[in-house]
Amino acid sequence: MLERFSPKTRIVAGVIAFLLALSFVMRWYVFGITWQVNLVLLVISGSVMIISWLFFSRLHTYLNGVFPYERGIMLRMVPLVLLTFGFLMFVTWLIVPCVVGLFPIETIIQKQYTDLARIAGYTAQFLVVVLLNVLHLSEYLFQKWHENATRAANLEKEKSQVQFDNLKNQLNPHFLFNSLTSLDSLIQDNPDLAQQFLQQLSKVFRYVLQHKDKGLVSLYTELEFIKNYVFLLKTRFENTLEIDFQISEVSLDKKITPVTLQILIENALKHNIVSADRPLKIRICSDENYLKVENNLQLKKQVETSNRQGLQNLKNLYSFLTDSPFEAIEHNGKFVAYVPLIA
Repeated sequence: MLERFSPKTRIVAGVIAFLLALSFVMRWYVFGITWQVNLVLLVISGSVMIISWLFFSRLHTYLNGVFPYERGIMLRMVPLVLLTFGFLMFVTWLIVPCVVGLFPIETIIQKQYTDLARIAGYTAQFLVVVLLNVLHLSEYLFQKWHENATRAANLEKEKSQVQFDNLKNQLNPHFLFNSLTSLDSLIQDNPDLAQQFLQQLSKVFRYVLQHKDKGLVSLYTELEFIKNYVFLLKTRFENTLEIDFQISEVSLDKKITPVTLQILIENALKHNIVSADRPLKIRICSDENYLKVENNLQLKKQVETSNRQGLQNLKNLYSFLTDSPFEAIEHNGKFVAYVPLIA
């Protein structure tokens, strides 16, 4: 039941309950007040605290609109503490005589209400008021911090998405140029293969156009696209490129970002030598949680049109999509990328 209330309300309720219980025990132990009279005093104290808390909450809600903390924390806190404390004193002065007059406990009240007890009571009430205001200020500052952190995270996510989109837009013209060059040579040498090549090329770009605005697609959908993409690469590189798929059935319904595999394969082709005597071998496998893309390392001395941001953009993007990290490492002469699969 308590879960329905905010943390601040639960804390305040706990503080009020503690103070009421403490005052109940003190009146019984120090002054020997009977439980019937003590119960009446408990009701009076609880009523004063609850009324004061309601006033405090309404006042803060009002001031949040007309005089927010941004205009000056101390300019708001000092008069607010004094105003809340004054209201508490007024309610105490108004309620206590009216209720006490209904019960034969005047002598007990007089016995309790010494100068020292009066000072201690005022001090305790003032400290409670200060505590409530500090609690409210702490909640406000935490809320602002959370809002700023969320806003910063959203801006960073948007930045990563823009960088990722730019990366896809850069790859597409580069890939299209190479594909058209291959198609031009095939038209004269092998018209039938050229026709198949053109059909696969159209499927590749249809996929990119259909899913360019989607955040996630199933691994099965991405693999269907990659098969068309690999056909084009095999036609272009022939036996100098080997791509092996070992995909588990349990991972096919998991999600990844569109063209993730294209980017990783293109990254391997861009940075590594691909030749008859040094073929590039790419292996794509999966388990229930990760898709692993690895290739043998045979790095080029110089890579054109590389800003080394592609993998970092993927890493940033996946960090906002899942708690599982996107990782890219070099190990035992291989480059390995671990892509988290999203349920």
